[in-house]
Amino acid sequence: MPRDLVDHFQRTAASYDAWYDAHPALYRTELAALRKAVPRRGRGLEVGVGTGRFAAPLSVRYGLDPSPGMLGLAKGRGIRVVQGFGEALPFKSASFDLVLIVFVIEFVDDAGGFLGEAARVLRSGGTIVVGFMDKDSAWGRYFRSTSTVRDHFHPPSPADLISVLESVGLVFEASWQTLFAPPPDLARAERPRTGFGQGGFVALKAVKGRKTPPPGPVANRARKT
Repeated sequence: MPRDLVDHFQRTAASYDAWYDAHPALYRTELAALRKAVPRRGRGLEVGVGTGRFAAPLSVRYGLDPSPGMLGLAKGRGIRVVQGFGEALPFKSASFDLVLIVFVIEFVDDAGGFLGEAARVLRSGGTIVVGFMDKDSAWGRYFRSTSTVRDHFHPPSPADLISVLESVGLVFEASWQTLFAPPPDLARAERPRTGFGQGGFVALKAVKGRKTPPPGPVANRARKT
């Protein structure tokens, strides 16, 4: 992650954390989609844990982030924190049953290398969950135009992300989407739906060690229910 981006998140740790209190329906909506994807048991790590807003309610015990300011707030939420970068995780291979990545892949230049590291620390049969803004959605376009770090903000499409995950030995299993109302905020929390292609936020689940992917091409996986 570029140094100026790390410095930005270090400076804005308190305001970043306060944003979730100011947008409760949006926060609950994103969290509801992630709950569908995150396993209830196992040793979990959130890469780019930030202030622990997702790790804590999802019972993810460990969190890594390059920002000490962010980590201080995450530690206060009961997360076991480690300072570091997702591109070079300071953990042994096959250490975790879950790797969670939320609102981080949008800022990653080498998604293959980043997700390859996540795959490395996963045990066989382990799960990776990536929560992100779909670049082709109204929300993806909104945040791309309004972000204070827009030069670094380049969210993927779900199909592109699935291809990268499969290139590092992970197999797509399921996805849930939400944020169907237009940006910039929600008046009330939404319920997630399976698939992708309509909602602005996607929680995508993949597993390590499966020999065969689910049937059907990527296009079929985007069906709406």
